Amino acid sequence: MKRLSLCVLTLTLGGCHLFRSRPQAPLAPPEVANSIQFPSWSKDGSTTVEGHQLKALQIALEDFLPPGTSPPKDADAMTRCLYTLDTYDAWLVRGERMTFVHFTPNEAERCGLKPEVMDPGASYAISDDGVILKRD
Repeated sequence: MKRLSLCVLTLTLGGCHLFRSRPQAPLAPPEVANSIQFPSWSKDGSTTVEGHQLKALQIALEDFLPPGTSPPKDADAMTRCLYTLDTYDAWLVRGERMTFVHFTPNEAERCGLKPEVMDPGASYAISDDGVILKRD
């Protein structure tokens, strides 16, 4: 019994890092970090995404392009473009106890491709408690 418990504990603790939900962003080396000067923070000089909006954006983004998603190996240029997060702009509108999120591709500017009418992006309604109420 002790062996089984030890085995389960080892697998549980040792495997935690294997099931991390998203990869960590790479860190710049110290010499690059030391050369960066943060701006003077002010509400007027920055864009504010409020808490509920930030939460809604994260939920919608993870549903729209889940972490680790990549295009098929034989994908054409447009498909590769649409699988790239940098292709999209996100629009947020606050509703009553919900946030509306819309992802719209900008394939002409970001990928140098002619936009296709067939992909207008994706829209989400996310409740303040993190439920996807609707997606289109």
